[in-house]
Amino acid sequence: MATTPSGETWVGRAIDQYQVVSLVGVGGMGVVYRARDTKLYRDVALKVLPHEFAQDEERIVRSQREARLLASLNHPNIAAIYDLKDWQGNRCLVLEYVEGESLAERLRCGALPIREALGIGLQIASALEAAHRTGVVHRDIKPANIKVANDGRVKVLDFGLAKSVMTADSELGLSSVPTLVTQMLPGKILGTPAYMSPEQVRGESTDKRADIWAFGCVLYELVAGRQVFPGANIHEILACVLKSHPDWTVLPRETPSTVRNLLRRCLEKDPNLRLDDISVARIEIEAGIHQRTKPAEATSNKVIGSLAVLPFVNTGSPEMEYLSDGLTESIIFSLSQVPQLRVMSRSAVFRHKGRQNEAQKAGQELGVAAVLTGRVAQRHDALVISAELVDVENGWQLWGDQYRRKSADIFAIEEDIAREISEKLRLKLTRETNNSFSRRYTDNVEAYHLYLKGKFHWGKRTSEGLNRAIQYFRQAIEGDPTYALAYAGLAEGYVPLGIYCHRAPKDAFPKARSAAEKALEIDPGLSEALTVLASIKNVFDWDPAGGEKDARAAIALNTSYPRARQVLSECLSASGRPDEAVLEVKRALDLDPLSLHMNAAVALTCYSSRQYQESVEYALRSIELDPNFFPGYFYLGLAHDALGQHSEAVAALEKAVGLSSNSTLMLAALGSALAAWKKEDEARKVILELESLGRQKYVSQVFVAAIHAGLGENSAALDCLERAYEDRCAWLLRCLVSDPKLDVLRSEGRFRNILSRVGVLCG
Repeated sequence: MATTPSGETWVGRAIDQYQVVSLVGVGGMGVVYRARDTKLYRDVALKVLPHEFAQDEERIVRSQREARLLASLNHPNIAAIYDLKDWQGNRCLVLEYVEGESLAERLRCGALPIREALGIGLQIASALEAAHRTGVVHRDIKPANIKVANDGRVKVLDFGLAKSVMTADSELGLSSVPTLVTQMLPGKILGTPAYMSPEQVRGESTDKRADIWAFGCVLYELVAGRQVFPGANIHEILACVLKSHPDWTVLPRETPSTVRNLLRRCLEKDPNLRLDDISVARIEIEAGIHQRTKPAEATSNKVIGSLAVLPFVNTGSPEMEYLSDGLTESIIFSLSQVPQLRVMSRSAVFRHKGRQNEAQKAGQELGVAAVLTGRVAQRHDALVISAELVDVENGWQLWGDQYRRKSADIFAIEEDIAREISEKLRLKLTRETNNSFSRRYTDNVEAYHLYLKGKFHWGKRTSEGLNRAIQYFRQAIEGDPTYALAYAGLAEGYVPLGIYCHRAPKDAFPKARSAAEKALEIDPGLSEALTVLASIKNVFDWDPAGGEKDARAAIALNTSYPRARQVLSECLSASGRPDEAVLEVKRALDLDPLSLHMNAAVALTCYSSRQYQESVEYALRSIELDPNFFPGYFYLGLAHDALGQHSEAVAALEKAVGLSSNSTLMLAALGSALAAWKKEDEARKVILELESLGRQKYVSQVFVAAIHAGLGENSAALDCLERAYEDRCAWLLRCLVSDPKLDVLRSEGRFRNILSRVGVLCG
């Protein structure tokens, strides 16, 4: 019969209420027995620590630490601790007994079926996630320490080597204790060589990334049926861990790309490049379980002509969110240059952010044939990017790969991904298209990252977001004064500040013009910059004809740029051509059907064209896409007001005021709706509030004029329009031409005089 290291056997003994039944196993860290708890009538595992532990105060402290660590881990995939006993000079832990077989036993018959392997891997990852969350690192993850219970539940055992990282340096997540040689049993290797991380082998400090390495070794073995780092003896194994790379060719063909990429990330020899959050592994495995890999015999020769690039997931720090969003947008732009390929716009796909595990469903909703998903992590000066392409019709993976590059190589990564996707979609690339993949607006990586941060905050469209975007665009320009796209971004940052009255027109639009002109000076073919100039000519110069010319030129430069058609529509509306305006804005919407701002633009254009019911419908569409989108409520309120639906108008505009953080434009629109509803006292209170706010903020006098007009105060309304003329308010021309709120003023001589001064012919 097997005995303890001290020569004793405990089988048949009673340790307090625990009756020892049989020996389970013997190892360097002690002996494990199966015992019966005679009080609670359950089987337990009794782990008897080596006899010399009782003679060593430091080891006693360590065993107590293990007990406390285990007691802190309450998780269904971690074997629980019930008690810590001192008995006749011995110390032992009373643990949950798991009936079943270890993974080491299961692996004697070779690899597990892929779904079973992933199911087990998912539970191991869940256990480690719980441990790491409480500051516990296992440091000896291996098949022998993982059991599969008879009910299929996985249990991670033996935290005997575990170390709490909740110390003074826990913010770094590092242990300062060298780990190659144990301080508990001198001369013994701490951990199992085939599953030890390179930093453990070298005796360096370790953290949770050592567990992630070992997890990768175990998952590889479950899938491949062999150890990732084999060797005939300990020295060969340790050398293999330090110098050899895994053989990826032995992974079964049906291994999902997400799992292949995960294994690569877990088994990075450099811990700074390695996956550093086991929760990401859990997410990746869940995705792999639901992913079907396209079998070789089912290869299709069809050409896939439409694609959606779902927002890449940021698996690093929250501060890097701009990078994953920016990379997504850059790849969308690159692929949109392929003539045969229809690529969904940024605004269409960003509402699907966070739905990487539902790629097929998202693709069906977007009406495309294929979907690209990806993940981005930055590790110091390195980028780790994984991507996969999924066929929407059947869920097959068409392509998948992982890129590990220095941050300075981000441009090359974008080019590689776009080129490989195009090849997998069986699209023939012209030389011109190939060149477009490598087109760069800057070679300055820092400037590029600043530009991406600017675009990230610009997309929020709030006053705070737009002002932060402007700061980042300016910093990008400081880094590269020839960066045309950054100048265009700066220009686009100022335009909505002027349109939504966050800044005075004479402040916002000249700055936008200057930036746009600089962008065109650097790159005369930049559609984005020309579109900004078209918008400025229309809303600030009151030159819709000049704006129309520039907008049509911008469309010619980039026929798939929806914003250019939107600005063309605005110019046509200001020129008194409502039917053409509606046609063009709907063409813009066709290019970007799920865009919040484009649906809102259609709502505004329909309102200006006096198609009020249709305006309501499009405003509601934008709100359905995002219930917190204040411009949607703004245009909905205007349309309801024009239809005489006063209570609905006020409700919508009150919502707009709240969501816009009390925007003066939204507040003035609410005041005009109250006046139209004959709520005179409330309307006058709004006027007084706007007068007070006007001392610190810009207030559109066009909308204040609408309040006075609704109250029957025509003279005061005309005074406001005169001030709007002096301010060069962005809303003046549009509202003079078509806004029904000003209809009561149209027979006034002063009104006709203002019309003529802004260049509108009176007839």
